[in-house]
Parts: sequence; C-alpha cells; structure tokens
Amino acid sequence: MKSVICLLIAAGFGALLQFEGVPHGLLLGSIVVTAVFASKTGIAPATPYGLGYIQVTLGIATGLMFEAWDSATASALLPSLGVLQICLTAQIALAGWWLTRGAGWNRTDALLAVYPGALAAVFDLLESEKASSKVIIVHLMRLLLITALVSLLIPGHAAIAVADGDPLTTGVALTACAVIALSVLLGRLLLMIGVPAPFMLTAIIVTAVFVKSGWLHGFHMPDWSLNLAALILGVRIGSRFQGLGFTELARHGRTALVSVGLMIVVAAVFAEVAAGWLDNDPLSLWLAYMPGAIETIAIVAFGGGLNVVFILTHHLSRMVLLHFAPALWVQVRRVKEEI
Repeated sequence: MKSVICLLIAAGFGALLQFEGVPHGLLLGSIVVTAVFASKTGIAPATPYGLGYIQVTLGIATGLMFEAWDSATASALLPSLGVLQICLTAQIALAGWWLTRGAGWNRTDALLAVYPGALAAVFDLLESEKASSKVIIVHLMRLLLITALVSLLIPGHAAIAVADGDPLTTGVALTACAVIALSVLLGRLLLMIGVPAPFMLTAIIVTAVFVKSGWLHGFHMPDWSLNLAALILGVRIGSRFQGLGFTELARHGRTALVSVGLMIVVAAVFAEVAAGWLDNDPLSLWLAYMPGAIETIAIVAFGGGLNVVFILTHHLSRMVLLHFAPALWVQVRRVKEEI
C-alpha cells in the first residue's frame, strides 16, 4: 500500500513540475519524491518488471527510427565508436587516479567505483559479495548527476518518434504485440548469458527488422507509454536511497561528486573535439560519451528531439564492451598462469 501511495505522489509531483515547464519534470519529480520516501521510511517502492518495461518501451521507440537508417549512416558511426573507446579509457584512468591518489581509496574500490558499466558484472568478476557503501554512493551520484544535468540542460518539449502516424489498425496492433513478445523472449535468453540491457537491445533489433520489412508502417509509441517509462525510471533511481543515511552521503559525497564530475568533463572535452572532425552535433556526442545511465539518456534524448539511434548505439556498444572485456581479460590471465 505504501508503494502505491509513493507512486501516486511521485506521479502527481512529477506531472506538476512538467506542467510548470521544468524540463523532464516527471522524471526529476519522481526521483525527488521516491528518494525522500525511501530515506525516511526505509522502504523502496516495488516496481516489478519495471526495468523490463522501460527497456522494451525505449527499445521499440528507438527501433522505429531505423526506417530512415541506411548503410551510409551506419558507416558514419564507426569513427565515433572508436573515439568512444579512447574516451572511456581516459574517463576511467582520470577518475581512478583521483580516487586512489586524491581520496586514498584502494585499487579494488576505485575500480568498482569508476567502472561505467554493469556493476553486478564487476562484483562477480572480483568475487565480491557486497560493495562498500562508498562505492555505491559513487554510482548513485553518477546516476543522479547525469540525470539532473542532462534533464535540465536539454529541453523536453520535442515530439517523440513518429508522432503523426496512420490510424492504428488491428494488423499493426497485432504486429506490435508480436514485437513485444519476441523482444521479451529473446531478451530473457540474453539475460541468461549475462548480456547487459538485454530487453532494450532485442527490442531495438526486432523493431528495426520489422520496420525495414514494412510490417510496422504507421505505428508510433503513444506518449503515455514513454511518460510511464519516465515515471518508473525516476522511482527506481530514487529508491536507491534506501538504507543510505545522510551521514554516509555527506562523508563520501564530495569524493563521489569529483570523480563523477571528472568523467562527465572528459566526455564533454572529447565531444567538443570530435564534433568538428566527425561533423556532428557536440550535444549528441556528449550524450553518447556519457559514462552510464542509458535509460535516462534515452528518455532525455527522445524528449529533446536528438538523434536517439546514434546516441543509444554508443551506449549499447559501451555496455557490451565493458561487460565482456573484463571477463575475457581474466580468462586470458588464467590461461597464461596455467601455461
């Protein structure tokens, strides 16, 4: 019951901020309400299947944009993906240096804190059962800072996806249901082998295939579905304050803010430098090189009318690379030790 009350208050406050013209007010408002609720009551609102819904919804909305996708557009991505790898290396190195040298952290905690990928994969890799509270605070600060920064700097009044589509027919509706079902099924298979953001990945690919085949002509994502995704995402972010006291946040907050700030600044520098060379929008490049928060970036990019396909392709590449690269590195080391 308390979870339902929190969700209703979060939706109401977020809708009020949106009505008052606050960019992405629904997302930011739900974060604030849920964070206060979780920190005061110690209860995190339940959002069963929430992350799956967010990923499928944003994945389908992104996949619909592949209707104008061609080989020339895809080839233009490759140089930027190369810059992304260099940018990630610089982000991890600089933020890690600050935590070890400036804050006196040990290397293991610093690695866990600056890793811009799936944190659970790192825990398994390092055989760590539970991260220290200061590591969790760094990741929470990264999520909150990126969310607040991009939400406030990027307008949220653009139309979403293909807003002026044809009337929805029964055939298109059934095809859309098939896309959802197939995305969930394939996503669960990828989830079993540890692929990060699996439902978003499968939804993007399946939708793109259906769009290119002409089976989803006239279909567009309704506004309410993306608003619901923003609400659920805000609640999930805010609920991470559960169990974190003000004393802990104050003690490690400055260190977290500096390390995350360094990573965001590095992304901005690379985006500005690469903009002229790649002949692309610096803002889109900055969002593409952000160290995490893929669902937040997707929602903000949709609302800001940016090139969502370009941005999310970078984030999915980052997640897949950072998820599997450490595991391969450990396996190589084990083989060398056995030899």
